Amino acid sequence: MNIWIVEDDAGFRRTLQSLLNAEEHITCNRVFPSCLDMFEAIEIEPNPDLILMDLGLPGMDGVEGIRKLSKISPEISVMVITVFHEKKKVLDALDAGAAGYLLKTASGPEIIKGLEQVFLGAAALSPAVARIVLDVMRKPAGGESFDLSDREVEVLELLSTGISIKEIAASLGVSRRTAAFHLENIYRKLEVQSQSGAVAKALRSGII
Repeated sequence: MNIWIVEDDAGFRRTLQSLLNAEEHITCNRVFPSCLDMFEAIEIEPNPDLILMDLGLPGMDGVEGIRKLSKISPEISVMVITVFHEKKKVLDALDAGAAGYLLKTASGPEIIKGLEQVFLGAAALSPAVARIVLDVMRKPAGGESFDLSDREVEVLELLSTGISIKEIAASLGVSRRTAAFHLENIYRKLEVQSQSGAVAKALRSGII
């Protein structure tokens, strides 16, 4: 995995880069103090597989950066790592297209595992963030339906727990191809491009 870091705290930035480069399967040779610096590099350098990004950044905050990146380079996944654990921040970041959301209290192994999950197409959430998602799920639904089937809602509920398509298929007792078909329908109906975007929109709309 080729990973870039966007973090304005120089000390934490160095810590993260050392952590990633200590892994045999990860390369992290580019770090940036702001989204603006990152976007300049994206225009002239080979793009990374993943970006590990803070939210509280100078010039352009992380949510705005994620939203812009999802438009110009949707193939690049973003995992948030931040001190912010408020519900609005979490949902805004997921809605913008973040594929994972970890708090800076996460351990080194938790960060590596989260990056691996995102790289493989799953979502990665810190326990505190997962509790926020589950809390929103428990609230009575009252929003738009988007004409989702019962099975599609089931898939969304499982997605919100951060498991992979393979695990969703096993949980529902269907093939991976069938689970992927349901996911494609969800993307089309919700007009989103990622698992995290689908979950965020479903939560905001009261679907789950």
